[in-house]
Amino acid sequence: MITFPLSISANWQCSSSVTGLSLLEQEWLFEPHSLTAKLKNNARSFSVKVLSEQAFSLTKEQQQLLGSSASKALNREVLLLCDNIPMVYAQSWLPNNESQALLHNMGERPLGDVIFQHSALTRNNIEIARFGSSHALQLLVAQLNLPAQPMLGRRSVFSINDYHFLVCEVFLPGAYLYS
Repeated sequence: MITFPLSISANWQCSSSVTGLSLLEQEWLFEPHSLTAKLKNNARSFSVKVLSEQAFSLTKEQQQLLGSSASKALNREVLLLCDNIPMVYAQSWLPNNESQALLHNMGERPLGDVIFQHSALTRNNIEIARFGSSHALQLLVAQLNLPAQPMLGRRSVFSINDYHFLVCEVFLPGAYLYS
């Protein structure tokens, strides 16, 4: 049985120190714009399946990444599906902040559809991680009946004005970047 939130602990590396990526992997991992829009452009249908959305205590590492002393955040876990095939497992940490309550009531709406509409949106450097065959995410892969294989993920901190939030996206087996 899977318990949410899933751990995405990994050896996160700044993009400049990651080697051995194919051009296709680089294209997807370093996409500077909305991953949601990129996925939509490559599929006939796109949908979001919410796996979990709950209050969560931020770890010291997450607080440091966010440059925040906030202790609580909304943890949102979703699958991004293209033509009903799970392509991306995404997790976001949205610190409690009344000015950004809109991001706390997303339902099945993609986060990317909302945040990339803000002219004040900025993103810090993209970090990359590899998730091996023994990583906890493989439980989700098995539940989705996808082949067990190493996966790649990316994370970055976004800011809208003074509000900072962390987003992590892991490309599931069969995702476009493995074509």
